[in-house]
Amino acid sequence: MVRYGYGLVLCGIATALELFVVGSVLLLRSPQPVLLLLLHALACFVAAPGLHSLMPPSQQSPRPAGLLFLFTLTFFMPLFGTLGMLGGLLAERHYPSLPPPPCIWQSLALSELPHQAGAFTARLEYGDGALSAMLRYCPDPERRLAAVMAVRHLRDANDTEVVRLALTDTADDVRLLAYSILDHKEQAFNARQKDLLRQLDSPTLPADSRTQLEKRMAQTQFELIELGLCAGEVLDYLLLDARRHVDRALQSDANDRESLFLRGCIALRQSDLAIAEQAFLHAQVRGMSLEAVLPRLAEIAFRQRRFALVTQYLQAIDPICLRAHPRLSGIAAHWLLEPPK
Repeated sequence: MVRYGYGLVLCGIATALELFVVGSVLLLRSPQPVLLLLLHALACFVAAPGLHSLMPPSQQSPRPAGLLFLFTLTFFMPLFGTLGMLGGLLAERHYPSLPPPPCIWQSLALSELPHQAGAFTARLEYGDGALSAMLRYCPDPERRLAAVMAVRHLRDANDTEVVRLALTDTADDVRLLAYSILDHKEQAFNARQKDLLRQLDSPTLPADSRTQLEKRMAQTQFELIELGLCAGEVLDYLLLDARRHVDRALQSDANDRESLFLRGCIALRQSDLAIAEQAFLHAQVRGMSLEAVLPRLAEIAFRQRRFALVTQYLQAIDPICLRAHPRLSGIAAHWLLEPPK
């Protein structure tokens, strides 16, 4: 506060001297230019420390450079330099500027794709849709490679589609990693089949255990087919072998709903629509969920061109199930009179 009053006194003295010089120039017909110039310099010399003391503390250093700047400003702008600086400093002190409004946007660093087991929580941060979009549109090959590495933590039903998309990538590293992941999956399925066949070859295997192993063998082969890890003659052979195993399981337990449902899925892939429909209906009677059976019955009705029955099957599906499966919901929206709510 003392420095504030000290600065006002010095500025007042400097302003008075400036007014005297200006008045002398305007009123006297033969002013003494040297004397008036000295008085103006004296006024600037007094105004510089006064203005400097009125400045905020953060702007008072370095002091010599600040005093020189204020002296030069007031010297080359007689009266107006002193009054302008004084007015600006007083306005800043008594009417401070308001702080800027808080920013409504929050800047976040781009997170890295998780590719290690320790970096994962119970809820995945990236789904198959986000990874597919990254593989399609991201120009950075390192990011696409990280996307393929993150695919390994998805479910098999989702990651295979993403990996197959990576097989068409322009970067060699991305394609090689995708081939490696698919080859690892295929080897895992082959090892599982060999283990099941080894157990089935045991002559002392109980009947109940043999039935379960036959069903597991058919499920493993059909899962390999559903993931698209085989094609051509290998696909046809696996379908025949899987159907043979599931038929053996049904010979021991003809009312097992899981085996009946699996038999219907295999027959549907073989385009044996009558057997598939019979198996699905039998599985439904034995307690198989409607959400699993009805979409496949609708597909069979569509392929048999019984379009009215397609609508009936889709109408019977729980809307909650439709919302949980976007593809099925999109199909139902085309067949039903109004989309599911």
